[in-house]
Amino acid sequence: CGSPRAGTRTGSAAGSMAAAPVLAQLKNADGYADIAARVKPSADAAWDVPSGSIVEWVEEWVECEFDKQRGFVKAKNLPDVASRSPGDLLEVRDSFAGNTETCMRRHAEQDASKGNVLCYVENGPDKLKLIERWVECRWRGHRNFVKARHVQPAPAGAKL
Repeated sequence: CGSPRAGTRTGSAAGSMAAAPVLAQLKNADGYADIAARVKPSADAAWDVPSGSIVEWVEEWVECEFDKQRGFVKAKNLPDVASRSPGDLLEVRDSFAGNTETCMRRHAEQDASKGNVLCYVENGPDKLKLIERWVECRWRGHRNFVKARHVQPAPAGAKL
């Protein structure tokens, strides 16, 4: 799937600092009518979102294994993850210039508190084993997670 983040963000005509939300379209990659949405990746499906729905794209997370631990790293810190398959070893390159390692979290949340940080993984090739890619999104005001293979860029002119 192509990342909706590659699309252009637009602000108001007055040049406001607030960016418009990045929109994506959910389309079941397996041909079913719905996509299973979860409140967190480790949870059972909470509800089904109709294929074709427009959502607000929040963040892409990668579920992975490192040194007997299983957790989540932001996709932006894993070059070429979109072209990789479960079981592949991934390169780690923190997206913030100058950082030599990236944070691996227990839960796919922006929370970097001690309770959510599993460890820090040093930059370099073949550091993490890919389990699954997840997209955090908002649909009808609800935060949820769907498998990244079901997420596509929104069509031109799409609105929530």
